[in-house]
Amino acid sequence: MAGKFWPVLFGAAAIYNFMAGLPPVLIPAMSAANPGLAPHAPEHVIIAQISGLLICTFGIGYAMVAFGSPGSRQIVTLGLIGKLSLCVLLAVHLMQGPVPRPMLIATAGDLLFSIAFIVWLVRNRPVPAPSPA
Repeated sequence: MAGKFWPVLFGAAAIYNFMAGLPPVLIPAMSAANPGLAPHAPEHVIIAQISGLLICTFGIGYAMVAFGSPGSRQIVTLGLIGKLSLCVLLAVHLMQGPVPRPMLIATAGDLLFSIAFIVWLVRNRPVPAPSPA
């Protein structure tokens, strides 16, 4: 990863995911209230916490990419799939009715990261091995 832009971008993606994932894990009641959702029923708190852990796991992956870990392309591809899937899910919900504004804003951030991830993947295509003579 040449230059400082991409490590900073993936570092920002990691922080973004930690900011989204840690509240449901640590304080699930507040994590529902912030985006304007109804409070979690006690039996559903674990679902919010699992979701938060998965979001944080992606954040760890983005941090690994920022530090140049092997397998970065696969991590970014998986992250792109996750972020674009979230955008599609939100679009489906928008077609069914209103979505809380904080959810729209957070998903817009994921869409912007998706665009950056696509650019990174295009610019960092694997170099084909030379054919034997």
